[in-house]
Amino acid sequence: MTDLIQLDESIEVQRPLHEVFAYVSEFSRIEEWDPAVARGVRLTDGALGVGSQFRVDMKAGFSLLYTVVEWEPDRRLLMTVDSRPFSAREEIVFKKIAEGTRVRYVATFDFVAPLARLAKTCPGVMDRVGKSAMAGMKKALEDRFDPPRAGLGVLLADKLVLPGMLGFTRFGYSSARRHWKPVSAYLRDRHILITGATSGLGLATAEVLAARGAELTLVARDARKAKRVAQDLERRFGNKRIHVEIAELSLLEDVKALAARLLKKGKAIDVLVNNAGALVNPREETAEGLEKSFALLLLGPYLLVERLHPLLRKAASRHGAARVVNVLSGGMYTQKIHVDDLQCSKGAYSGSVAYARAKRGLMILTEEWARRWARDGIVVNAMHPGWADTPGVVASLPEFHRVTKRVLRTPEEGADTIVWLAAATEAGRVSGEFWLDRRPHAKHVLPGTRETPAERRKLLKALAAFV
Repeated sequence: MTDLIQLDESIEVQRPLHEVFAYVSEFSRIEEWDPAVARGVRLTDGALGVGSQFRVDMKAGFSLLYTVVEWEPDRRLLMTVDSRPFSAREEIVFKKIAEGTRVRYVATFDFVAPLARLAKTCPGVMDRVGKSAMAGMKKALEDRFDPPRAGLGVLLADKLVLPGMLGFTRFGYSSARRHWKPVSAYLRDRHILITGATSGLGLATAEVLAARGAELTLVARDARKAKRVAQDLERRFGNKRIHVEIAELSLLEDVKALAARLLKKGKAIDVLVNNAGALVNPREETAEGLEKSFALLLLGPYLLVERLHPLLRKAASRHGAARVVNVLSGGMYTQKIHVDDLQCSKGAYSGSVAYARAKRGLMILTEEWARRWARDGIVVNAMHPGWADTPGVVASLPEFHRVTKRVLRTPEEGADTIVWLAAATEAGRVSGEFWLDRRPHAKHVLPGTRETPAERRKLLKALAAFV
């Protein structure tokens, strides 16, 4: 025998109707606002609509299968829910009001007999579940979160090195995410450029942002691979605004040509993600005679950001801010910039050292751009993905990968902070910082890695000579 239990809850938020519908209808993000949910997963490809399915894993240990059976954009969703403990029909109705949007959630649950009796005996339990979920939705949509700060524990772990390194693992990620806030920012009116977007962190970033509706420009060196990635993103997420630009970012002429094409198109860039990279060992020089790590990891991003400044400023004037996200590495902590040997031509060459020095240089640029462009509304931050299991790590650090593979993060986990810096409202209010797992971290942990003001000026002068 079964019994029906009903919930009917409403909230009102000061957000435009289309933004509220876009956030709530992507039901895989339910974990951000329902405290009973451990994880949401989108199961079907294509644009959201009738037939879309989501798996919702509950913290209580069971999973729910949601299927959209009726879909009225900006008006109404009707979903069926199947699971072992119960089945349900859940309706979410959206209505424009003077102050924003009203969201009404109406659900009818059909529990299996033992649970139905328990629910009837303790009706307040289900009522609290519904109120808690809707309160979480309201808080997420209000989007009034302060930027995270580096707590004493984080700073101490960084300074002690080993605890900080443990935070680079998947366990550090799992621990940090318990304190994260929802990201309900509307991205469908944003244009995001991502370099190195066909694999690893860049691809993982593109997948999340494509799913959230952002317009993307993917920069890659392999035209065939880039086209496949763009087509796959469109197929999986129904996002038809995926563009491809081809450039070898270790070649200055390619970077200049890329920037020229983008400037000619004139499309404002809301977010520029400098992700392209590789660890080069032994030493290589490009066709232009530059050491490859320096050219790809430091000079290339410098030229690209400097030349695309007008498009970033254009986006900032439209939306209040534009963002640059520089992807760095924990290896940066071990090195100081060597302004008299930027191309690592003196002494024995180490690919890892060249990589770390270039990333240290990009951190210096992050601080400089953040200071210089604050009045333009351009926010510039750097991030560290932790130890992520990417094709680049497998290829360039096979022994490291063999030893650490059990504790490595997935590319999606490594890319999370890139997405957060690109999308979160509160991330747009902080500039010039170095982030890991959505928290600012120390920029130096070892003595002797901090450059002098004179060295900083010399670095900037050396890079400017290539513009």
